[in-house]
Amino acid sequence: MSNHLPDPTSRPTLSVDEVAEILGLDRKTVYASVRSGELPSLRVGRRILVPTRWLAAHIAPDEGEAALTGSRSPRSQHPAQGQLPL
Repeated sequence: MSNHLPDPTSRPTLSVDEVAEILGLDRKTVYASVRSGELPSLRVGRRILVPTRWLAAHIAPDEGEAALTGSRSPRSQHPAQGQLPL
């Protein structure tokens, strides 16, 4: 899993492919998480985009918005297979 997230101010959204690469997941898993509402997204034409700030705050508190506010959210060490590691 690559925890390298772009700066939310320069890249406010990420594509499904980028999210899959960052999380080390299959694209189908990311699409399923979008459909279920587990992963917030917005549709622009035919593209599905994920807010970079949300992703940063939920998967990498040290690199994301949570680090700026000084808060940390608990994360599961071993997410269930097929689920996002939130």
